[in-house]
Amino acid sequence: MDNCFSAIRNNSALKKRLAEEITEGRFPHAYIIAGATGSGKRTLAINIAAALACKNHSNLPCGVCDSCQKIFDGFSPDVIFVKKDTDKKEFTVNLIREIKDSIFIAPNELEKRVYIIEDAETMNQNAQNAFLKILEEPPHYVVFLLLCSNTENLLETVKSRAPILYTEHIPPEEIKKFLIEHSQRAKELSETAPDKLETITIAANGSIGAAISLCEESEKHAIMRDLIFEFFNAWTAPTLINLDLFSTSLPTDAEGLVDFLKNLKIALRDISVLKFDFDKNLLFFSSFEEAEEYVSRITTAKALKLIESIDSLLEKLKFYLDCKLAAVTFCSDARRIMIG
Repeated sequence: MDNCFSAIRNNSALKKRLAEEITEGRFPHAYIIAGATGSGKRTLAINIAAALACKNHSNLPCGVCDSCQKIFDGFSPDVIFVKKDTDKKEFTVNLIREIKDSIFIAPNELEKRVYIIEDAETMNQNAQNAFLKILEEPPHYVVFLLLCSNTENLLETVKSRAPILYTEHIPPEEIKKFLIEHSQRAKELSETAPDKLETITIAANGSIGAAISLCEESEKHAIMRDLIFEFFNAWTAPTLINLDLFSTSLPTDAEGLVDFLKNLKIALRDISVLKFDFDKNLLFFSSFEEAEEYVSRITTAKALKLIESIDSLLEKLKFYLDCKLAAVTFCSDARRIMIG
C-alpha cells in the first residue's frame, strides 16, 4: 500500500484508505473531494480514476499500463470531466441532464465510468436536486468524484450520499521540494534568490497549485523586469540604434504589451520621485542603487512626457490600435522625447 498514489504528496492516511477500498472492491459510487483552490483535488481525482482502472494492484496507479496511460494522457472515453460554462456563475440543471442521458451507456473500455465534476459547489439548487436522483441509484459501473472548494454550498442530502475526502495542506518544505523538482524557475530561485522561493512556499498556504502559480508569476515578473531594463538601456544609450530595434522585443499580444507599458509607467514614476527623495518607497526598483543610473540619465520632463505617451497608447489599445503598430509608435514616441 505504501507505493500507492505515489504522485500525490503527503495525504498518507487518505492514500491508504483509497488504496484499501479499491483493492478490496469496496470503493463507493461517489466521493466529494474538498480542498482549497490549487490543493490538488483534480490531480487526486485523475489518480483515483487511474487507480480504479489500473491492472497493477501493488502500485496503484502504476502509470504504465494501457488504462493508466490513456487516463493520464486524457484519452480515456470512460473518464468524463464535467464543468460549468466559463461565462456562467452557476452549474445548471442542464449539465446534470447531460450526465443522466449518458450514465446508462456501458463503459467503452474500462470496468468503471468516472465522472469528475469540477466546481461542484457552484451547482444551483435545481441542479443539486436533479443530481441527487442520480446519486440515489446509479448504475454499478458509475463513479462520481465531485471537486469542491466549499462544501457548505452543497445540500446535506448530497453530502449524505457522497463521503467527503479533505486534501491536506502541504508543509512549506514539501512544496519547496516539489517546486525545485518540477519548475526551472524555482530551481533558479533556490540558487540565486532563496528568500524569494521561501516567500512563495509560505504564501502558497499549503497548496502546491498556488505555489506553481506564484512561481510562474515570479518568472513572468522577472522577464518583464528584464525587458524594462532593456528598454531603459536602449533609450538612454549615446545612440538610439537599439531603440529602433526594440519594438521587435515587445510582446505581440495586447495583454503582454499592456502589462509592459503599465510596469514601465511604474518604473518611470520611481525615477521621477527619486529625483527629489531618495527615501521614497519604490514600486518597481528594489533599491536606489538599482535605479541610480537611470535617475541620472532621464530627466523628470522626459519621464513625464513618456508617461503621457504611454497613457495615450493604453487608451488606443482598448479600442482599435494593432499591437505591432502600437509597439512601433511607442518606440517612435520614445525616440522623439529623448531627442527633443
